[in-house]
Amino acid sequence: MKSITQFDQEKDSESLISAFSELIGLADLSKKVNFKRHSLVSLLIVITWMIKARFARKSLYRCQRAKDFTAKTGRNVLNDSRINWQKLVCLAAVKLISVLKPAIDRRRRLALIVDDTLMARSCSKKTELLTKVYDHDKHEFLTGYRGLTVSWSDGSTFLPVNFALMSTKKKENMIGRPTVTMNQSSIAGRRRTQLQRQINIVAIELIKQAITTEVPA
Repeated sequence: MKSITQFDQEKDSESLISAFSELIGLADLSKKVNFKRHSLVSLLIVITWMIKARFARKSLYRCQRAKDFTAKTGRNVLNDSRINWQKLVCLAAVKLISVLKPAIDRRRRLALIVDDTLMARSCSKKTELLTKVYDHDKHEFLTGYRGLTVSWSDGSTFLPVNFALMSTKKKENMIGRPTVTMNQSSIAGRRRTQLQRQINIVAIELIKQAITTEVPA
């Protein structure tokens, strides 16, 4: 009976992911984020496989193998610095909000919420731009980053619309290896520069990007 239940759960997950992809038009969105790999595998297929891995609560190397590519290919796509992941999240959020909006009471006020979360990496030492981060809860410095997130809310629904990983510019707090590229003509260079700017300035940048992408707030 357990095997039958598991099979049904897998089928349900696939149906949900497929419905979600169609709902936000993930195939069209993936064409707008600078995906330029010389491969027959589309970004849509890779993202769908990654979502399935998360639903199964498994890493990319332990989840069910994809038919058209290896886990290494999936990891390479995830690490491809040419892909504008921030824009993809923004565009997906706009689509979801447009679906939700007809059901939202007009008296509700729409707002953008900014939050920064400590992302500890205690076992890492050589990760690029890894830094000492102060934990205000434990009152001590930990190794890791800060995850800056801009989210949308109508007072009932909470939806992430943009994000940035934050490090530091102070050499005395830097633990990991220095940045690979700071070339501002590339997305990778711009992200690494953003990583080392002041968190309040980056927060304003993320809000402006969300508004430019037509996130209603």
